[in-house]
Amino acid sequence: MSVSVKLPVRLSALLLVLSAALAGAASSVLPAEWLLDQVKILSAPEMEGRASGTPGADRAARHIAKVFQEAGLRPCCGGEGYLQPFEVVTGTRLGTPNSLTLLAPSRRDFAIGRDFTPLAVSSDGSAEGKVLFVGYGITSTNLHYDDYAALDARGKIVLAMTGDPGAADPASPFRQPEAYHYAERSHKIINAREHGARAVILVTQPGAERETLPVLSGISHPWGIQAVFVTRAVADALLAPSGKQLAALRERIDRDLTPQSFPLPGVQVKIEVALVRDRGTTANVIGILPGRDPRLKDESIVIGAHYDHLGRGGEGSLAPDEIGKIHPGADDNASGTTGVMALARTFAARGALPRTLIFVGFAGEELGLLGSSHYAEQPIAALDKTVLMLNMDMIGRLKDDRLYVFGVDSGTGLRELVARAADGLPLKLQLRGDPFSPSDHTPFYIHERPVLFLFTGAHADYHKPGDTWEKINPQGMATVLTLAARIVKRVGSSTAPPAYVKVAPAAARGRAGYGPFFGVVPDFGEGERPGVRLSGVRPGSPADRAGVKEGDIIVRFAGVEVKTLEDLTFALRSRRSGDKVEVILLRDGKEVSTEATLEQRR
Repeated sequence: MSVSVKLPVRLSALLLVLSAALAGAASSVLPAEWLLDQVKILSAPEMEGRASGTPGADRAARHIAKVFQEAGLRPCCGGEGYLQPFEVVTGTRLGTPNSLTLLAPSRRDFAIGRDFTPLAVSSDGSAEGKVLFVGYGITSTNLHYDDYAALDARGKIVLAMTGDPGAADPASPFRQPEAYHYAERSHKIINAREHGARAVILVTQPGAERETLPVLSGISHPWGIQAVFVTRAVADALLAPSGKQLAALRERIDRDLTPQSFPLPGVQVKIEVALVRDRGTTANVIGILPGRDPRLKDESIVIGAHYDHLGRGGEGSLAPDEIGKIHPGADDNASGTTGVMALARTFAARGALPRTLIFVGFAGEELGLLGSSHYAEQPIAALDKTVLMLNMDMIGRLKDDRLYVFGVDSGTGLRELVARAADGLPLKLQLRGDPFSPSDHTPFYIHERPVLFLFTGAHADYHKPGDTWEKINPQGMATVLTLAARIVKRVGSSTAPPAYVKVAPAAARGRAGYGPFFGVVPDFGEGERPGVRLSGVRPGSPADRAGVKEGDIIVRFAGVEVKTLEDLTFALRSRRSGDKVEVILLRDGKEVSTEATLEQRR
C-alpha cells in the first residue's frame, strides 16, 4: 500500500490542526483520515503481522523510518540511520529426530505434520512410558478440581484436552474471570511437568469448530518437558484399548464437572523432539528532534510505541484454531505506532521544544519487551536525563470516551499535569498510579524514569486475526493524540520536569487471574540460563520483606521449578493470599532460600 500521492495533503492538514492543539485549543482533533491511513499501512497483508525478525516487520520499520526522515528528524545511529538493531529469536523449526510411536499394545508410527507436531515450548529429548488420560490437565485448589487426583504421573506420558470443563455453561466455575487461565496451554504443560510427567500430549477438545494441528511457531524458552499436539484420531487410537472415546469422556466431564482420569491399559508411547531455534536481527526505529534551549537540550522525552505484532500467530495468539493466519495487529499496536509518527511530524514541523524529543518504534515487545529493554541498556541520549517516557499501546479503540493513563504517580506532578492537559477534551480519564504493566514503559521505570502509558482498553480481538483496521476509531485516536501532544509540550517546555517517584505497593494494580501479590519485577530481556532474573523488588512487598533483591534469579517458587516467567506465573496462580511459600534464589552464583507470605492484590 502506498500513500505517496495523498500523504503531503493530509500531512499539511495534520500539522495545521495539531499545531492549534498545541497552542491550547480546547477541542482540537487530529485529522482522522491520515491516522487511519497509517494504521491501514502498518496492518496491511504485506506486513504479515509484523513479527520481529521477519520481512514484514522489516517493511514496517522502513516505513516508520521514511516517515521520520520526511519529517526532518535526525537519525539516531550513524551508519544504521534510523535503525537500532539487536538480535532476537525469530522462529522455531524441526530438527532431527521428531517422532511419535505407539509401542504397545501394538506398534504404530504416527506421521509428523499429519498426525502430530511438536510444540515450540517443548524441550528436546526423548520420552518413553505408560500413558495416562488426564482430562483437561487442570489442577485448581481454588475450584476444588484436579484432573491428577489419585493418579501418579511420575515418569508417565499424559494425554490432555484443550479448553476447560463446561465451556458452554455460563454457570461453570471455570467461566469466572479469575479462572480463565486454566484453559491456557501453559497451565496444562507446566502442570504436567510439575506432576512429574515425562511428556505431555495435547489434543483439541471434541466439539471445537475445527481441528487443525498448530503451526510450529513461537520463540519461547523450552519449558522442561517434551510437548506435542495430536489429532483427535490419534487420541482415540491411544484410548482404544480402554474401550473409551474422547468425545464421550469430554461430555461426562462437562456434565458432572468431575475428572474422568485413568491409566490407559497396556498403552506405551515413545516421543522424540528435536527443534532448531533460529536467530535473526530486528531493530528499534528512532528519530531525534534536538531541543532548542542550550540549557535544556541535553534533557529528553522519549515518545514510544511498539510496532511489532504476532505475525501468523504462535504461543502468544489467543486464536489457537487460526495459527498460520495473519494477525494484523491494527490496534496492537499499529495504532500506537501511528501516534508516534503523527506526533513526530507535528513537533518537527512547528519547531523544536526546549528539551529534545526522541521518537521510537520499538521492536520485540511481543517477545518480552526486548526492544525497550535494549534501548534502556543502550540509550540514544543519557537515560538519567530522560525526564519522561510516554508510551502508547492500543490507543485505537476509544469507547465511551474512556482513556486509561497509567503511571501518573511515577513522577512528581504527573497526575495533575495529565488532568489539566485533558481540559476541554471529550475524555473520561481513568488515572492509575501504577507504572508497572507489560508494555514498553516498564523498562524505563525500572531504570527510575517517570513514565506515562496511554491505553484505550482491551477487547475481544486482542491477539487474534480479528484485530483489523475497520474496527479502529480514528476520531478517538485523534482525541487521544491531542492529549498526548499537550503532555509532551508541557513537559518539554517546563522549567521543572517531573522527578522519579518510587511507587509503593499500595498503588499496585493487579488482576485476580495472576494470583496473589509477591512484588517482584522481572527482567524482560532474554536470559542466558533458566530462571527469572529480577530487575526490581517492590518496597514493602512480600518479596522485599523476605529479603529478595534486584539481580536475584528465582529458580524455584512454592515447590515449582522456575525456568521461565510462565513458570512463576503458574506457581503464583496455584497459591492464595496468606500462603507461606519457599523461594529458592540464585544470588552471585549461590543458592539462597527464603520464605515469603503472599498478600492479596489490590
